[in-house]
Amino acid sequence: MSACWLELSSNNQPGYSAEIPPADDKSHSLRARCHCGGVAFYITLPDSTSFKPSSPWPDLLVPYYKSSSENAQDVKWWLRDRNTKYLAGTCACRSCRLASGSPIQTWAFIPKSNIVNASGSPLVFTETTMQRYESSPDIYREFCNRCGATIFWHCKERPLLIDVSVGLLHSDSGTRAEELLEWHTERVSFAEMAVDQQLMQRLESGLKAWSEKQKICEK
Repeated sequence: MSACWLELSSNNQPGYSAEIPPADDKSHSLRARCHCGGVAFYITLPDSTSFKPSSPWPDLLVPYYKSSSENAQDVKWWLRDRNTKYLAGTCACRSCRLASGSPIQTWAFIPKSNIVNASGSPLVFTETTMQRYESSPDIYREFCNRCGATIFWHCKERPLLIDVSVGLLHSDSGTRAEELLEWHTERVSFAEMAVDQQLMQRLESGLKAWSEKQKICEK
């Protein structure tokens, strides 16, 4: 696996013919686990069910101050690299900062159908030590009530697409889990809301530098 950051692909733009990868077994999925082990699950590779959610554009891709987040053409923006990976990125919004206690939160956008328990059964938000907090009306955050780990973010507007805290992922390739995730490096979501603007400037500059290095690696 290349050590370079993955470039944002354009294969999910309107008019692109979707290529659906074959379903795979759990041996090719990625394990996620909180610090105490009270919450554990698997993320499976994209499959035909990964196309079922519908969602507005995220601020990561379409900044809130530039245009509407409406996704009228129902682009499946969370699927990347010819639908073999999921989009991931960084967030600096006030809500994430206060919920996690960190100025930067990393999220991966995963269809709910691709998040399963060890037995292969569908995700249930109320299982084990997972607890829910409604941080805003119809916006939910799950965390472990024993070790405090941030687990999920999801909302009523797009119930079939879940933000998964990347720090939970256990990948042999490293913390970025690049075999399953493609990182967006052009923007930190809601960077304008960050308390430490100098940190945001340095983070966005570093992400863009990674992107340039990746382009060189591909040549």
